[in-house]
Amino acid sequence: MSSIFPGDLWAVGETRVNDLSVIVRFRTELPSAADRELNENLIIISWPYIGIASGMPNDEDKKNTNSFEEAIENGFENSSIGVQVACLTGNHLKEWRYYTHDVEAFLDAFNACLAEHPVYPINLRMFQDPDWKALSELQPEGSGQIH
Repeated sequence: MSSIFPGDLWAVGETRVNDLSVIVRFRTELPSAADRELNENLIIISWPYIGIASGMPNDEDKKNTNSFEEAIENGFENSSIGVQVACLTGNHLKEWRYYTHDVEAFLDAFNACLAEHPVYPINLRMFQDPDWKALSELQPEGSGQIH
């Protein structure tokens, strides 16, 4: 489904939440209105961690979240089921944002790519987001995106 992002360009920025740094990696473009309408289901995967005083993950948190992230990225990389649009790390939380046209198929693929992994301390939340606010809110104002 990454074909809805032909340029596949990402940016990295930093913001502050609760006076702690949060690193944000996000896609720089929005897909066409038709692709946004078709893939209006937002899935937010969050992983709370204790981390270090700055709110960033400690070494063990990094190792575990990286293993998890690699598994889901590999599982969805060439899939038409879901596409990652952002990843946020900081304030004692790591969060991945995905869009899909089929929530059940997404969850099936998600579980399949983690089948050989331990149980992770994650939370999944699902929303209808036809305007893709969960991505556009991360993009800088004046970038030509929808805000």
